[in-house]
Amino acid sequence: MKNKLKQLFRSKVPVKDRVPFWQKMAYGLGGPVEGTAVWIPQTNLLPVFNIGLGMNPAMISFVLMIWRAWDGVADLLMGQMSDNARTRWGRRKPFIVVGAILTGLVLPIMWWAPRGMADWQTCAWLLGSGILFYTCFALWAMPYYSLHLEMTPDYDERTNITAYRAMSQMALNLLAGGILAWAALPMFSTHADGSPDLANGMRYVSIVLAVITIALGVLPGLFVKERFYAETRRQPKQKLLPGLKLTLTTRPFLALIAIVVTKLMSYALVGSLIFYLNAYYVCRGDIAQAAKIEWLRQAVLVGPNLLGIPLCTWLATRFGKHTLLYIIAISGMLHYLSVYIFFTPEHPWLLVVSFLFLGPIGSGIWLIAPAMQADIVDYDEWKNGVRREGSFAAVFSWTCKMTNTIAVALGGLLLVWTGYKIEYGSQQPEAVLSNLKTAYIWIPIGLLLLNLFFISKYSLTRKRMAGIRRDLEARRGAL
Repeated sequence: MKNKLKQLFRSKVPVKDRVPFWQKMAYGLGGPVEGTAVWIPQTNLLPVFNIGLGMNPAMISFVLMIWRAWDGVADLLMGQMSDNARTRWGRRKPFIVVGAILTGLVLPIMWWAPRGMADWQTCAWLLGSGILFYTCFALWAMPYYSLHLEMTPDYDERTNITAYRAMSQMALNLLAGGILAWAALPMFSTHADGSPDLANGMRYVSIVLAVITIALGVLPGLFVKERFYAETRRQPKQKLLPGLKLTLTTRPFLALIAIVVTKLMSYALVGSLIFYLNAYYVCRGDIAQAAKIEWLRQAVLVGPNLLGIPLCTWLATRFGKHTLLYIIAISGMLHYLSVYIFFTPEHPWLLVVSFLFLGPIGSGIWLIAPAMQADIVDYDEWKNGVRREGSFAAVFSWTCKMTNTIAVALGGLLLVWTGYKIEYGSQQPEAVLSNLKTAYIWIPIGLLLLNLFFISKYSLTRKRMAGIRRDLEARRGAL
């Protein structure tokens, strides 16, 4: 029995394909930069500028969409630039170091919008500061994502590397979940009665986020080896449009995009409704209590989510990436159905329990998708003869961020559709609360059913990837 357990959990990765621990750690610690640059603005821009400054939610949604449109252009240009770079330090590392520093320096600007401006003036401030910020972020992000795709040729070690990134991102979730609670602290209030001032509080929180961005963002550029650079530095430089066409006609990549989009949309479309449902349905208009519950939700989930990473890694390496994807979709459905039980004004703190179905397993999508992307890069090299990590990273990243943006934009419109009005304050009509609850449950379930269909269409299994690797090594040698 003891020997069977050892076999069950023993690493299948050959020693020659393993990435040293310290390199995996350095790479993984860069993961939270994605949170400070993407997750936190998209999750908190609406409540901070709507509840805190009274800005029209439709206008905030417009800002987010413009950010993502620009982000897409910057990602594609930076992905190609990184693929074609030939420096003494590699294709990725110089950009990662410089990009992290610039991203951190400009991060606070968007949150320091002057008070008292008209909505169109605040909108212009957000557009300008956001375009500057996401230009700097693309300089860091595309080389960072591309670096993961060339750290090892092993099918399972790619999942292990992503686990390190996921662990550090989970740690950031503890901070991210408390963002609104921190911003709502009385010490930041400019109101005479000491009531929460989200807009002013977020200004000072953004400075902390900037320091984190710089400190962690430079680590991958300083300490991670570019394993494939000796081979790729000899390949011809790629043109943008022909390379983009190849990327967008790679069938396994399109299947992965569909899987990730439907999963991401299932959460992000209604993600902005969580705080409203919490504040006005569960807490009956008590914003301070809702912020505390939101922080508790994130804090309580840290332990289970961290345990979920090794669990998902083991499931993927033992039973395959397809199996894990199916489990992720089903656990998401269980969360949304459980809202009928655990979202209750009589026991508001029970809200946290519902998210145990979503967090620990659901976060596995960000563990497995990058590993699948690395497999696709090998498939593309096998089929087309060149490695184009930057192109795939750019399209994948932009698709995820654009999906998030569209979802958040639609979420703002969805909020308007529910009938919510800030003028109602804590006395939102029962019809509004019912609409919030119905939208939060059934829209994601429909998207997760589509997700199950697209999972069945993804073709790069462990067996097929082993054959592709044999062909590649016979063609250009082992790396």
